[in-house]
Amino acid sequence: MVLAAAVLTACASSPPPGPPSAPRRAGPELPPALAEAIAVWHDDGDLGPLAGYVAAHPDEELGVWREVVALHRYEACAAAQPDREGLRTVAREFPDTVGGHIAAVTLFGDGLGRLHAEVPGPLVIDFLEGGDAWARDEQGAATIGAADLERAREQYAPGLRRQLAEAVLAEGCDATMGYCNWWLSRQADAPQSSAVAAAVADTWSRRAHPSWQGGDHARCAARCVKRCRPRAAPLDDSCFAPCYARC
Repeated sequence: MVLAAAVLTACASSPPPGPPSAPRRAGPELPPALAEAIAVWHDDGDLGPLAGYVAAHPDEELGVWREVVALHRYEACAAAQPDREGLRTVAREFPDTVGGHIAAVTLFGDGLGRLHAEVPGPLVIDFLEGGDAWARDEQGAATIGAADLERAREQYAPGLRRQLAEAVLAEGCDATMGYCNWWLSRQADAPQSSAVAAAVADTWSRRAHPSWQGGDHARCAARCVKRCRPRAAPLDDSCFAPCYARC
């Protein structure tokens, strides 16, 4: 019973409704401890002993009982304020169950939401370069299976690339110059690349010829461009701003 109490649920939210009333039928093939745990669940609506048995016997063929525990733990986590850590636990511990799969799908949607909210941003670049940072929790543990990650890249990378191109072109490759450098380095054959290249050239031209200043200031800005533009690298625009600030 101590083990059972320790694994009641992964979540702090209220437990899901108990099972429908049903006659107790513990077949002779069930181990006594499992039969007793099932009986407690049916009679009292207490899933703790069954969850404890499932957790203590990971290599035992438990079929429907793993499904029962996984679904109840998912339901307890998926309230109005979802318990993300609880969902990650369900997805990791029960990947072969309906409850574990639904938890993974929920987390999958969260990850995609983060990606679209951070365009442009390092998370999006990591995704487009084949990384999985978007699908890891705060401790760095994967929350989505490798097959789902690959499907996500195939399905969502084209849309994110378009969204990234639209964002940097709308901004004009000024504050987003590093992302424009990345685009021209990694997406040179994309249909938007000629427009990105033109925006980059226009920004460097404006940096070199600040129309509101002349004389020494303008010459200083031109020197900064001459020095910094050859150093432009993917995701890096750190040379020009501090140089220009000294002009």
